[in-house]
Amino acid sequence: MKRLDSFLLKVFFCGLPVLVVYAIFTHSYNLETSAQAGGYIQALYDFGGFVFGSWMILAVYLSVRLMASGLFREKVLTKFTFIKERDEREVLLTGKAAKTTMLTSIAILIFLFCFSCFQVSIYRVPPEQAVDGKTGIVSLGLGFDLLNSSSEKKMDEDIQKKNIVSYTGLPISTSTVILGLIIWQIIAYNYSMRRFLK
Repeated sequence: MKRLDSFLLKVFFCGLPVLVVYAIFTHSYNLETSAQAGGYIQALYDFGGFVFGSWMILAVYLSVRLMASGLFREKVLTKFTFIKERDEREVLLTGKAAKTTMLTSIAILIFLFCFSCFQVSIYRVPPEQAVDGKTGIVSLGLGFDLLNSSSEKKMDEDIQKKNIVSYTGLPISTSTVILGLIIWQIIAYNYSMRRFLK
């Protein structure tokens, strides 16, 4: 199993440049509008789709292996995150750096959780819908969804309003947040390690 995992990991990383080239090719070449669609180009296009699908399946498999196998996880992620434990002192400092990174990551997650739940809207309503003669309204809300809903979040749908400022959650996608947290974990750990080693 170790040899298979090592081989699949190499295939995964070697496949990245191939997928980048394939993505550039598919972006710059439009099969539907080209008169030369078919033949070798069509076969290359189809083969690229097969390679991309296989790479996605491989990515899922390796992700599951990283969660399930402690040895595989340690072997891969220690290299990926630049963790080095050459002596007992570095083992101790690794624990301190990991604790510091975990606490700062939790702080960031709490911050992001708050801003994903809070909803603020400042808007003007027509004079006939004014409250105590005031047409400017500030609306505060709190939203929490266990699942992403396909419809956009809207506040006070029954009021005709002219939005001035409207904030209904984080403007960045879930993928961006997750990628940012992965990068943050690596940077924060290595920064803490260097600081403790000095």
